Amino acid sequence: MEKVLKKKALGAFLKKLASFGQVYGPVKTDTVRFEPVSHEKQLCLDEHAWFPVKEFLFPQKQVFFRFDGEKIITEDNVKKAVLFGLRKCDLNAFLINDKLFLEGEHKDLFYEQRRNNLLLVGLYCYHELDEFCFCSSMNLQDYHDIMLYDRGSYYQVKAGTPKGEFFIAHLKDTEAFVPPPTTCSLALPTQEIAHLFEHQAWKEGADSCTSCGHCTNLCPTCLCFTISDDVALDGKGERVAEWDSCQYKEFTEVAGGHVFREKRVDRFKHRIYHKIQYFRERFDMSMCTGCGRCIRGCPEKIHWIHLIGKMTQ
Repeated sequence: MEKVLKKKALGAFLKKLASFGQVYGPVKTDTVRFEPVSHEKQLCLDEHAWFPVKEFLFPQKQVFFRFDGEKIITEDNVKKAVLFGLRKCDLNAFLINDKLFLEGEHKDLFYEQRRNNLLLVGLYCYHELDEFCFCSSMNLQDYHDIMLYDRGSYYQVKAGTPKGEFFIAHLKDTEAFVPPPTTCSLALPTQEIAHLFEHQAWKEGADSCTSCGHCTNLCPTCLCFTISDDVALDGKGERVAEWDSCQYKEFTEVAGGHVFREKRVDRFKHRIYHKIQYFRERFDMSMCTGCGRCIRGCPEKIHWIHLIGKMTQ
């Protein structure tokens, strides 16, 4: 199903999407981030959102349940939302996260509840949005409820799910459109890095790293968390999950004080190997989507793509 959405009708389309839930889109304030929108003039559609949208699936602090000393209390307060203007890199993050948390024998019910309450509307990139994008080298797939392709005075609109088809059914039909592949000047030289594990160039990156965790916080597929019980003296409390990071020294600390990845270079390498080597060995796809946020948001601008390029020369 392919449709035409004239740009002057974008406001009306947003209102229709709002019948599903609150619409969030890229809005430029101090940075570009996803915020509630009610009018098309609020949208910033020519820049990359600084922050990913993973908080809609994994809030920085998520309450699993509360307890009062006698019983466990669960709350169902997940609201429906439309994420409008997602780039293909962020849409593929949903594909990866869905594979991890919805497939297999054991589903994550908290994830499933939030995921089912989202409508994903993409905006196709014909080329990189800035010098940190490298998605064209990551073999991304089409994964969306609705995708918009800018054709000048209108958007070509495609549905990827029955949920998406419902919201574009009223639009005018048009001929099929095959978009050109996205082009990026920056490219990951190789996803086969097993043989590079002992290369000295990793130390070059690690020596600049401050283990601040910005790279994992900004990554759309970094979802590590720690669970704790916050309990008051009267026995009341809550069980919560909060974001954690493999870049923190205490992340692999176990009882007795042993730390499995005490050296910064080991932590630095682990994140990159997990993204493009270990995950691919298990699932035949990279966990990195090429969004570039880990480089863009790094206070030291550590460019691990360039590091791998140096190792493979």
